Amino acid sequence: MKKAGRIKSWNADKGYGFIDVHADVKDVFFHVTAVQTRSVQPKPGDRVSFVIARGKDGRMQALNVTIVGAQKSATSADASWLPALLGLAALAVIITSSLGGYLPRQVGIVSLLTSIVAFVAYAVDKARASRNAWRISEANLHFLALCGGWPGALAAQHLLRHKNRKQEFQVTFWGTVALNIGAMALWKTVIAV
Repeated sequence: MKKAGRIKSWNADKGYGFIDVHADVKDVFFHVTAVQTRSVQPKPGDRVSFVIARGKDGRMQALNVTIVGAQKSATSADASWLPALLGLAALAVIITSSLGGYLPRQVGIVSLLTSIVAFVAYAVDKARASRNAWRISEANLHFLALCGGWPGALAAQHLLRHKNRKQEFQVTFWGTVALNIGAMALWKTVIAV
């Protein structure tokens, strides 16, 4: 049976919060994966409807959380393809540039291989997170991106909806992207000349 309440607190970095249910004394836990309206970031004060059930860990929590008034549209799901396509397009540009002689061939090979490894690592980490199993560290995910696998990591973040909302993670990730692009530009302008 659907219940109603208001979001009492929300931790965007960790992806969870608590819902104040007026009829009950205890606040109800919910995780970002339970939010049905992904196009809207939850915030304290938002009215929500939800179902209380046992989560994967056996504890009672809110599932199927819908933010009242937020539109649940196909465009929010379709928007996840845009960054993924950007990652794949970047990988294609890197490979084409290395085949065309603008970058060393090894750059294209390494970027392709580490992008595949990064995508698989994100998929494994997401599966482990859903089982509450041992996780791949964020440092290792960033290391894969730094080693040239950022296009695959970008695609994985948005296609798998994993690590794409954690702001601290995203700042570091985009730093690895900037370092990669800067290194390629430096190679072309300074070293290759």
